[in-house]
Amino acid sequence: MKTTLDGVGYDSVPEVLPVIPTMDVVVFPHIIVPLLVLDEKIITGINQSLEQSKTALLLAAKNTLDTNGAIGTDDLYTMGTVASIMRVIKIPEGGIKILVQGIYKARAIEIIAQIDSLYAKIEKIAEKEVEAQVLQEPIAHIKYIAEHMASSGSSFSPDFHIILSKMQEPDKIADFVLSHLTLTVQQAQALLELDNQKDFIEQLCRHLRQEIDATEIQEKIRASARESMNEAQKEYYLREQLKAIKRELGDDEAEEMEAMREKLQILPLPDATRKEISRQISRLERTAAESLEAVVTRNYLEWIFSLPWGIQSEDNLDIVRAREILDEDHYGLEKIKDKILDFISIRKLKQDGFTPILCFIGPPGTGKTSLGKSIARSLGRAYIRISLGGVKDEAEIRGHRRTYVGAMPGRFIQAIRKAGSCNPLIVIDELDKIGSDFRGDPSAAMLEVLDPQQNQSFYDNYLGIPFDLSKVIFVATANDLTTISGPLRDRMEVIEVSGYSLEEKRSIAKKHLIKKAIADTGLSQEQVTFSDDLIDDIIVSYTRESGVRQLDRLIHTICAKIARNLVEKDTLVSITPDTIELHLGARIFLSDLHDHINQIGISNGLAWTSCGGEILKIEAVLMPGKGKLLLTGQLGEIMKESAQAALSYARAHAKDFGINPSLFTTQDLHIHLPAGAVPKDGPSAGISLLTAILSALTDRPINAHYAMTGELNLRGEIMPIGGVKEKILAAKRNNMTHIILPNKNKKDLLGIEDAVQGIDIVFVDHANEVLERVLLPNSTRKMRRT
Repeated sequence: MKTTLDGVGYDSVPEVLPVIPTMDVVVFPHIIVPLLVLDEKIITGINQSLEQSKTALLLAAKNTLDTNGAIGTDDLYTMGTVASIMRVIKIPEGGIKILVQGIYKARAIEIIAQIDSLYAKIEKIAEKEVEAQVLQEPIAHIKYIAEHMASSGSSFSPDFHIILSKMQEPDKIADFVLSHLTLTVQQAQALLELDNQKDFIEQLCRHLRQEIDATEIQEKIRASARESMNEAQKEYYLREQLKAIKRELGDDEAEEMEAMREKLQILPLPDATRKEISRQISRLERTAAESLEAVVTRNYLEWIFSLPWGIQSEDNLDIVRAREILDEDHYGLEKIKDKILDFISIRKLKQDGFTPILCFIGPPGTGKTSLGKSIARSLGRAYIRISLGGVKDEAEIRGHRRTYVGAMPGRFIQAIRKAGSCNPLIVIDELDKIGSDFRGDPSAAMLEVLDPQQNQSFYDNYLGIPFDLSKVIFVATANDLTTISGPLRDRMEVIEVSGYSLEEKRSIAKKHLIKKAIADTGLSQEQVTFSDDLIDDIIVSYTRESGVRQLDRLIHTICAKIARNLVEKDTLVSITPDTIELHLGARIFLSDLHDHINQIGISNGLAWTSCGGEILKIEAVLMPGKGKLLLTGQLGEIMKESAQAALSYARAHAKDFGINPSLFTTQDLHIHLPAGAVPKDGPSAGISLLTAILSALTDRPINAHYAMTGELNLRGEIMPIGGVKEKILAAKRNNMTHIILPNKNKKDLLGIEDAVQGIDIVFVDHANEVLERVLLPNSTRKMRRT
């Protein structure tokens, strides 16, 4: 062959031909195809070919395009078809339309890109000769498929089977089937590159079978959709059709479902948990999207994937920094601070060390809740607070079952989601105020939460799968330990947060409360001055609390008065003990001298309440009667029994105290505790009751400078009691100079040395030791005798 571009016939096609790239189509030999050409370089080559051989090389373009959408020489397949240019039509908008017919297959050995044209040096591809007998089986199979298509009514066209049945030549049959198939560029190019006619026809047969299968599936989908419809479902036709498509394809995973499954694979979950979540995803796929069940399941899966599975914040184990933060936020509370520093030390030596479950017991306003926040800050953990005061529904702890749309997990799972980590610090506030009713007992549900051996697989009714709570630091707060069930107390390490003494309150006010109040009211440190005398006056005259909450309010009130005076009169007012009543009103608690007058039948008892310690005035009086014991003041059963035990001891030892036995049959004894609207109970008033009874029976006054507490048995022994620090602080608030405590409570003074300063503590083992100290001689009256 010649290598020039001179015109030649089909039998002598030149070795160099212009190239026409084809998009989305592969041209085969014998096939006639219309093409649209817009590129000027390609049009130039076509015009030159029309003047000579009227042939060109058709090369299909791959799917790779550059950023401008243009086709490069590397984007073309090298195997193509030499085609004759049968007709050319110019388009007014630019470009040309050509009609080409494939002649034979050829390979582009070299593609030559010139400035104004594109050519290729070609090599003709000759197909291998195949005997006619070899082609009989694939040709017969093609005709069988065509006949099956005609009988099922899924033929490409009404005449497809008829025309094909009359054809005998393999080439014509192949061209006819090829013209009816819908192939991708890659599939068609693979057919073009086959060099064996038998392989070519077999591949055509395979593609024809796939086309038939696709047609049958579409028909099956339409039939399935029609069968599933009824009069009430017509508006869901498209939805049913989509579901049928998914079932036939075996691909039930929508984009959202696929995203859920992908996320499920990367979550660090146990196999049983992963299996259950996967089951719920499959259940959602099978459920109609508009049904309530789908809404419930979708909400459930959203909760599952929003939980921080395996995500933990790293603890800050700098023990010096932790000590600074704890001291900065809270004054005193050394026992609790030491416990936290112990935990940090253990965690630094052993990463998987135990996680404490603490319970702070103490009066209101002593900083229990805020202490939990400081612990979280010192450790660098997320802080979550859960208040259980008044909670009566067990579902608040364990979650609601997924039986309705509004179901939700319990408060602890919600807290974990909010924290964003599996190891936050959760403060369980007001644990002692959990209630119970027909909806269950939340305190019993708390047993699993606060048990280190069980909360590794905490079961929430909503989740339905175990969740690990063992990494969480739980800090519970309560005012009264007695209202917490025994099993629940056993699971926690109880730490007592006692009330503050006058000195401690003064320090807290100077270090924390005053600074906060000044900042909250928009003042500056230079504009406000609180002297120690002023702070002490506020504490003594306006507050009778164990904590500092009321003190904080009063300091805010004073700062607010200063701010108002500054705004209205543009002057700064100085607050002193002499002017404090102008701003806070009359003093509430005045020094009552009567409290320190020695009287007959009135003793000072010490009591502990959830709000701190208090002084109880126990009054006893004799009156004519028949030996009855009258008890008033809304006393509980235990206190009534203590009064009866004290009277029995007095009667048993009447001779020792010089009491005429007939008094117990001719006189009634009335014992009263003022503040009758306030319930009172407990055994610790036994010695106080005995002192008041004996004072009334002997007409001997009681030393009013003594306050006492202790449980009394029938042998006169003084038994230990609780709430020692609160009772000492209550005595100091009431200016008592002496306190009588059971000798077995001496150990309770360890660590509270500051609280006992300025007061005389007397430890006793027997009632006689108390009576010798507090019963004064009768100097004004004779001993009552009858």
